[in-house]
Amino acid sequence: MNPNFEIKDTILIDAVLDKAEYGTLALCSENKPYAVPVNFVRIENDIYFHGALQNRKMKILAQNPTVSFSVVENYALIDADFSSTEGLACPATQFFKSVSIDGVAVVQEDRAVKAEVFEALMRKLQPKGGYKPFSDNAYDKALKATAVVKIETQRRSCKFKFGQHLSEERFEMIMTHLLARGTEIDRQTVAIMQAQRK
Repeated sequence: MNPNFEIKDTILIDAVLDKAEYGTLALCSENKPYAVPVNFVRIENDIYFHGALQNRKMKILAQNPTVSFSVVENYALIDADFSSTEGLACPATQFFKSVSIDGVAVVQEDRAVKAEVFEALMRKLQPKGGYKPFSDNAYDKALKATAVVKIETQRRSCKFKFGQHLSEERFEMIMTHLLARGTEIDRQTVAIMQAQRK
């Protein structure tokens, strides 16, 4: 990874994970890769997701619990002419934040753990509340019928690509174009560009 893009601040990394509504889970069985989007929640340094007890994902995990997991938060698309006057397509790019995690998937059997994971997931996805707590017996059947999986994190990396490696001239040119285009995501991108340039 380009060291200009690497983020090691755990607060920034956790913020990307906590904002993302879903991530991509990558699995492999019998030398065949399989990737699937999943809703998830971060609890401390680990990732939790849920699903049916019997599906392709769970069958693969039973054979090979080694996984990779990634999330991406997209920001402005940088048109080629935003940073070059040569008329080539090559400078076109996307600015983004991403987190990649390698780890081992462990199925959680304990009802209390499952309830804690669903409470955390609901706080993330429905922060307004308005539902019974998962300690309620009304959830017993659903919790028993649902798989909850913990990805025990072994390696975690994060990348923010916001033009940190560019010359001052190209950096300013991109910011000028983004501000002229003026969408909400463009303005957010400029703010992050400036913060990452410091």
